[in-house]
Amino acid sequence: MSNSAGQPSYLVETPKELEREPLVLKKRSPGWISDKIAGIIEGETPKWWWYAFIVSVLTAGLCFSMIGYLIVTGVGVWGLNQPVMWGWAIVNFVWWIGIGHAGTLISAILFLLRQKWRTSINRAAEAMTIFAVMCAGIFPAIHVGRIWFVWYPLPIPNANDIWPQFRSPLLWDVFAVSTYFTVSLLFWYMGLIPDLATMRDRFRLQAEKIKAPFQVFINKVKQVLYGFFALGWTGSNRHWSNYEKAYLLLAGLSTPLVLSVHSIVSFDFAVSQLPGWHTTIFPPYFVAGAIFSGFGMVLTLLIPLRSLYNLEDVIPVRHIELMCKVTLATGTI
Repeated sequence: MSNSAGQPSYLVETPKELEREPLVLKKRSPGWISDKIAGIIEGETPKWWWYAFIVSVLTAGLCFSMIGYLIVTGVGVWGLNQPVMWGWAIVNFVWWIGIGHAGTLISAILFLLRQKWRTSINRAAEAMTIFAVMCAGIFPAIHVGRIWFVWYPLPIPNANDIWPQFRSPLLWDVFAVSTYFTVSLLFWYMGLIPDLATMRDRFRLQAEKIKAPFQVFINKVKQVLYGFFALGWTGSNRHWSNYEKAYLLLAGLSTPLVLSVHSIVSFDFAVSQLPGWHTTIFPPYFVAGAIFSGFGMVLTLLIPLRSLYNLEDVIPVRHIELMCKVTLATGTI
């Protein structure tokens, strides 16, 4: 094409701005998201939840009964003998610690990398971390046989002048797991503070509509509990500034813990003299396995929950695919 002067003309188009994929589908507003998530707490508990709760309580009761039987009878019921020193205990310990790494990985590392898709799944992953580490802490306590002497690995002054053997991997596990649990608990609670304040304010607004005395009492208890754990959060600029600094600090502390804790757990095997175990590949191999099993457990929990609670718009398929990519990448190692 050319103009009247014989000069070639060019078609100029205004460049279009590329749109990022939405974190929440259907362009949902923040108010809709708050109502959707808070409705799970405020609404009636579904029947399937009670069925799952009853099954979980019965299973936990059976497990604690077996632990009691183990303490009374001895660790020989696990099939332990002279060449087989750990067996069932170390397998469960490594598995629970492994799935407990996903919450900190999703929250801390993805937060430092500014991956905002973590916001739809980090809360469930962090809660899974807390309970997984609590379950993992059971096995170092009971596998020693005499659980009433479980305080021996702790550096506590005593009349016998018995001091922990700091060259023992069991002692390394005690310090690693306790440190990881403390930082993960603080990190999980720090992220919950704005959400707790939101629930506190919602229950305050609901108090005006409630007339039944018992419901008024329950609502008041919820206000007090949520208000206590919200620590007076008001959402001011000062609160958000301090919150972001503290959250960034805890994320920075949690990130090396994800790598170091499971490396220390791998030392239970790597520092031994058994052929096949005495190798330097175990620390990175265990870390990759922890990320693999942790993301796999998050997927196992979230995929049914997003369907049961109708959270398909809040937890879109794209976020599930991103977690699957991480699982696939670590599974190839």
